[in-house]
Amino acid sequence: MGGLLAASVMALGVIGQAWDDSHGALGAHRQAASVSNRGKQEKASLASMSSQAEGIHFSLPFFFGPQVKIEAFGSGVPSSEITHVQNLLNRVNSIQRIREFLGVRMNHTATIVLVKNAADYQTELRQLGVSAGDASSLSEDSNGFTLGSTVVIPLFQNPTDVDLANVLTHELTHVDINQHIANIPSWMNEGMAVYMGMNGQKAIENPVDFASDEKQDAEDILQVVQSNQLVPLTGSEAAILSGQETYDYELQDWLAVCYLIEHYGKSSIQTLVRHLESENPNQAFYDTYGETVSAFNAQFTKALKQSASVSSGGAQLEISISPSYRGEIVVQPANQAVGRAFKAEPGTHHLTVTASGQVQADLPPDGTRKSAIPATPGTMYVSLLPQRFGTVAGQRLLDAQMEIQIQNGLYTFENAWEELENNPMYNPSSVPDVLGVAITAIHDEAPDDPILTMLNAENA
Repeated sequence: MGGLLAASVMALGVIGQAWDDSHGALGAHRQAASVSNRGKQEKASLASMSSQAEGIHFSLPFFFGPQVKIEAFGSGVPSSEITHVQNLLNRVNSIQRIREFLGVRMNHTATIVLVKNAADYQTELRQLGVSAGDASSLSEDSNGFTLGSTVVIPLFQNPTDVDLANVLTHELTHVDINQHIANIPSWMNEGMAVYMGMNGQKAIENPVDFASDEKQDAEDILQVVQSNQLVPLTGSEAAILSGQETYDYELQDWLAVCYLIEHYGKSSIQTLVRHLESENPNQAFYDTYGETVSAFNAQFTKALKQSASVSSGGAQLEISISPSYRGEIVVQPANQAVGRAFKAEPGTHHLTVTASGQVQADLPPDGTRKSAIPATPGTMYVSLLPQRFGTVAGQRLLDAQMEIQIQNGLYTFENAWEELENNPMYNPSSVPDVLGVAITAIHDEAPDDPILTMLNAENA
């Protein structure tokens, strides 16, 4: 989630893909400084590849049908970290999710190598055959690397379980694809991997936070469409390999896969994979979907352009109020300095904000309140004004805020915090729950927006 208060949840920047007969695909994924600033324009070139990595490794093998082996390279990775990653894979059920999505299972061992710092990450990449220059660049900001059936995960770039759930599922999707398909375009390969990474992330993340991450990623591509910089899917691979990418193509690839699932069903991906195992990509796509990639790309691009031109239709917020909270809930729409107040009542309630900034709720109205927060374009605030001021961390609690961003007609939760007498931004959180009041769903009121139906593919 963007802004100063929230850490990056995931990283989806492409840096390249290469093939050789014995190792399959090379995939490395950049981690951006924040979700609102993703996508690094770099190319990873492939030197002579060696599957024998030198150095000291220790491992704890475990099984999900096929064998998945977790190793630690270098210093600073305790055995407890290996166990934690093992448990997380079990919790997310990554291998089974990937198998059910692709329709094929890994037929030999996948190796996950964990590294704790940039120096060890760089060393491990070089021992896998990556050039010194590319290894140095990757060690600075990539959050995952796959070569054939080997995955390298820099733990320092994936500080939370949400990060790890995404990158592990993403990279293991590449492994499964590598073991079954010898020739796959970058947009299909990355689109499937990003889709599954998001699927793994969704398994453990707060639903509102996850939906906001999705919409923020989609907004990145809609901004590219608005700036007339979108490139065809058919050209993505060449652009990536030549180092000429101008934005995060993986997000476009992900939306393309979402578009396919939306129109043809999730099972169509399994059909496509079966054809890709024995046919060239263009023929496989045609045999699966009955149209050429170029024709599909034209339809997909048209849908993105339509979505980029859709105005906000407002949104409905589902809010859960705990009996412990007594006070008011004030909704301050974008571009307004005055908020509409409602008396809090325990239970699940709904707040509706129209495109014109009108606010309605199934709570008792309590007039208007002038906000201390100035009118802000593209930002809506839900403020909590407690009936009685309590004390938090030895300071008087004044109120609490939840910030919702509005961009390209999409409403996304940004962050929440409490305001104390001497600390205006205490306990910032990326979870939409503060003082016993939680936003449990945000529904965009834009039924004709194609991007929303694409994002629904993650629920398929």
